[in-house]
Amino acid sequence: MTVYRIDVSRDDRWWMIRIPQLDGVNGNIEGLTQARRYADISKEATDYICTVADIAPSTVELSITAHVGDTDVTAAAEELARARAEAARQEARAMTIATATARLLAADGVPVRDIGAVLGVTFQRASQLANS
Repeated sequence: MTVYRIDVSRDDRWWMIRIPQLDGVNGNIEGLTQARRYADISKEATDYICTVADIAPSTVELSITAHVGDTDVTAAAEELARARAEAARQEARAMTIATATARLLAADGVPVRDIGAVLGVTFQRASQLANS
């Protein structure tokens, strides 16, 4: 497996993909290709690498760095992914607390409408949590 560093920038309506490791390979002056959509960058880069270097896609790994002006798109996307993962962990923790609280209150005879009010959910959802 070979890791290819991919430098991506925005040029008008295109994402310009530069692959420094392909500069000068098989007569290539510059390892450069493009993609219309951000989601297509990996596929276009991999296809280009495989064509120029004459290798199988399974042997290609990409390390992508994208910039638009002064914005590091890659870093922003990674930070967003970390924030979303943390939010998912916190949501799971909140659900665990809500379920445990609903069960304890129901066991002590608290009506589901009151459980819902305590938890900030509908009485139907409180009933589901208490009985789950």
